[in-house]
Amino acid sequence: MPSTVYILSAIGIAAGITFVLRLIPFGIKSILKDNKLIADLAAWIPMGAILILGVYVMAEIDYSSTTTALPYLIAAVVTVVVHLWRKNIALSLLLGTATCVVLANWVF
Repeated sequence: MPSTVYILSAIGIAAGITFVLRLIPFGIKSILKDNKLIADLAAWIPMGAILILGVYVMAEIDYSSTTTALPYLIAAVVTVVVHLWRKNIALSLLLGTATCVVLANWVF
């Protein structure tokens, strides 16, 4: 019986700590809502993350083989063109990914 109490206590403490840790950002958000640095970070971090991911993906392509490199390069161009055309990140990523999958699996 005592081991059950310890296990339930540990689960309760872990759940309480998790709950409090998940509430903290909402409390901090109201304090920092007018902070210029936070506004700048919110504007630049998403694009920075996408840029880093793009550089990483393009650096990992095997450019010595056209059958390997061409699907990725064409898909990257499709992604950029669709994004510039429609200004919709979800649509551009979806079409770019679909282009890469189709080209890599059925064309090249």
